[in-house]
Amino acid sequence: MGSNRKGGRAKPPPPSSSAKSKPKSGLKPLKQPVNHDSPLKNPNPNTGSDEAEGSYCNEQQLEEFLVLKLEFIYNEAISKLVGLGYSEDIALKAILSNGHCYGGMDLLDNIVSNSLQVLTSSNGDTKESNIVFSDLKQLESYALTGLVCLLQQLRPNMSKGHALWCLLMSDLHIGKASTMEIPVPNVQYNDYDSDPDVPDSSAAVASDAASHGGWGFGGSRGGDTEIDLKLQREIEIPERFNLSPSLKSLLRKNVALFAAGYRANLKRSQTLPAKDTSGSGSAMANLDSTAVSGDPDEKSSVGQCPDGQNNIIDLVSKLCDLSLREKGVVAEDERDQVIVNLLCRIKDLEKQVEERKEWAQEKAVQAARKLTSDMTELKTLRLAKDEVQRLKQGKQSIDDTTMKKLSEMESGLRHASVEVDRANVAVRTLEQENAEIRAEMEASKLSASETTTACKEVLKREKKLLKKLQTWEKQKAKLEREIADEKVKILQTQEELDQIRQSQKEAEIKLKEEMEAKEEAVGLVEEVRRSKEADETNNKKRLEALRVKIEMDCQRYKDDVLRLEQELSRLQTCVKPAELQSNASGTKSEGLETETIDKLLQELDYLGFSEKNEVKSGRECIMCKKGEVSVVFLPCAHQVMCASCGGEYGRNGEAVCPCCQVQIHQKIHVFGAAS
Repeated sequence: MGSNRKGGRAKPPPPSSSAKSKPKSGLKPLKQPVNHDSPLKNPNPNTGSDEAEGSYCNEQQLEEFLVLKLEFIYNEAISKLVGLGYSEDIALKAILSNGHCYGGMDLLDNIVSNSLQVLTSSNGDTKESNIVFSDLKQLESYALTGLVCLLQQLRPNMSKGHALWCLLMSDLHIGKASTMEIPVPNVQYNDYDSDPDVPDSSAAVASDAASHGGWGFGGSRGGDTEIDLKLQREIEIPERFNLSPSLKSLLRKNVALFAAGYRANLKRSQTLPAKDTSGSGSAMANLDSTAVSGDPDEKSSVGQCPDGQNNIIDLVSKLCDLSLREKGVVAEDERDQVIVNLLCRIKDLEKQVEERKEWAQEKAVQAARKLTSDMTELKTLRLAKDEVQRLKQGKQSIDDTTMKKLSEMESGLRHASVEVDRANVAVRTLEQENAEIRAEMEASKLSASETTTACKEVLKREKKLLKKLQTWEKQKAKLEREIADEKVKILQTQEELDQIRQSQKEAEIKLKEEMEAKEEAVGLVEEVRRSKEADETNNKKRLEALRVKIEMDCQRYKDDVLRLEQELSRLQTCVKPAELQSNASGTKSEGLETETIDKLLQELDYLGFSEKNEVKSGRECIMCKKGEVSVVFLPCAHQVMCASCGGEYGRNGEAVCPCCQVQIHQKIHVFGAAS
């Protein structure tokens, strides 16, 4: 039962916290207010009670009152959600999805808080697949059932009718309802038979423990057929809530396991043989056939003891722990507190187990010793009895003291056997409690281990997330620094771009001015070139005319020279006879011939000098105006410079011909006849 109870345990707030918090109910008066002096003060929990008892409300009427209260509360919750800005449809869907009334506040605030969790987690978009209940009626019925189960869990001996009455009188406040006293009416219930031996002050508790109508369990004297019918009815109740197949199977499994255990306990309690204490023969027979440890059937000889009733109440309270659906997730702080409480509870249970083990072992040893001494005394008494019987055969009378002693021994033996039976029952009960405590300890250890593992995983995830966060913060700082650097670079680049644009504008202005100056210079150069070309053309024409003139003068001078040479030779030929004649004639003619020859020689020298000057003026260097031209420029083939000027010309840059302005590729030094 420990493992089954773990999977379906509900998680209501503890009674202490509910009683301490004392939250406001948040409920307004109903249209039909409840009067505390009305017949509701003494409800009849039996739904099938007679109409003659009309002065009391039955369960159906109490449920109707509570459903009206829950309907009013859920309408108020919808109004609050609408006031927060949600539409009415979305608020209704959120309440149908997670609008249960469990929590640490009052009923209305719990419903609103649980509904807001769904709205905030889904951002106001509640899908149809998440809706658990089809309408508010079904949710109100489920909420009322949950409140009744929670109240019965806090007070296991309370019936459903009393739970409904307490909830109604406490205005649906669990803390107040769990502390209310239930009045006991003078009405006989049909679910169980009242025990005349029970005092009036405990009649309500006994009746609740026997009937427990809210969960459908009959009294301890009911048959298996009635129990099966009630369990079948209680298993079919979740069909109204449209639960998922997994929740249905889990609920059926838990209820079936509980029913099986309950039937086994019931059968065992019914089949136990009654202890016959009237005669000594049966006691002696039982003692002869039983060992010191006892038989299992004899260990449960006290079947109708209060321990059996307490077991039934514990099993009922365990079934009350079954939850139709887990709601919410325990926060980390609450989970740590639960772990600490469980560990403390485990230590306390271990101490109790050790103490009960020691007490049971001590009682068992005492019972065994007493039984051994009683057996020895019994054997002695049997021998004495046999001897007395033999004496009876021989003698008809017996001593009164011996019979009195024998009767005292038999009564003492009966008392000893009763004590042994009680000790065995106590040992068996302690063993069962130890088994349950061990199961609870195992479940608590398992839960604690699972919680510890989950905490470790959460801590690991938290460390990983912190590392990632630190890495992201470093990357963010680095990116911020890079962004700042880039911004500075952008500003610098912007400034440089402005400077470049300013320089570009200045360069464009300068370029424009230079282009204008260049155009002017090109115009001037063009004019100079045209003037040079015109001058070159004129110079060429003049040079050509001069060359022609020089050639003509040269030819004329050559002809003159040739004529003079011929005349000179003629004169020389004529001189010889003249000399002969002069020698013969005298000195007169000698002076005339001498003058003639001098005149001819002077004319010849003049002609030679003029020719030389003309030639020299046509081959004069245009740079120094002194030397004779002796350098030829290629490819234009102009010869206008002397050797010294031609060597110096063009060293500082590209050389062009001064006559035709063509680039000079090569200079050739030539040697003429004059050189």
